[in-house]
Amino acid sequence: MLPKQENYQLARQLAVENLRQSNLADRAFRSGGHYRGEKGSGEQIRLNYLGRDLFFSFPAGTLTPSEGETISLREEIFILHYLENASGVPLTGDWISFSEIPRGAFYYPVFAQRCQSVLVKTFGQNLEKLQSLIANGKVEHLGLGDVGVRLRVLPRIPLGLLVWRGDEEFPAEGKVLFDSSVSQYLPVEDIVVLAETVVGKLVKKNANSSPRTQDAQRNGL
Repeated sequence: MLPKQENYQLARQLAVENLRQSNLADRAFRSGGHYRGEKGSGEQIRLNYLGRDLFFSFPAGTLTPSEGETISLREEIFILHYLENASGVPLTGDWISFSEIPRGAFYYPVFAQRCQSVLVKTFGQNLEKLQSLIANGKVEHLGLGDVGVRLRVLPRIPLGLLVWRGDEEFPAEGKVLFDSSVSQYLPVEDIVVLAETVVGKLVKKNANSSPRTQDAQRNGL
């Protein structure tokens, strides 16, 4: 078996090759991105990811952020898979849980551990930190849970994060929700990584929220 890093590199290479053989103007349209260029002489898709622009350029096959932190290899892979799989169907506005996604029940234990448990551990007794993201205009308010936020991760993939405060009788709870169209844009394995990445960025922001480090945070949240 290949080491994990080599698996990631191979997954990225395969996604780039598949996109290279596709109609990039159509991929941009279906994913909610913006296309410019001409086949054979240089093409580019601009895509918004967590509030900042990314540029996917051909023939180089590079994915470059306009500002802020560099994009990790795992992020590159699910963004490329998003471009590759995007169907173009509109958002339904109907929120579903991860277990309602096709094959989601199979992956739910991993999803719960990597995403929902981390969300609860970080914000279950500290809802004010999550609430402050709404006040600062970093996320939208979602009228669910004790605190609920809505993030636009990619143009056609919003994410809902809900937290209920714990008390002496009941532990804190959390839930990650998806638009019911999400499986039209990413396979379930990538959905896990996307949600884990976003929750991880929120945890990092919470840990680094002192005035001394705020100026250094430009991770899209």
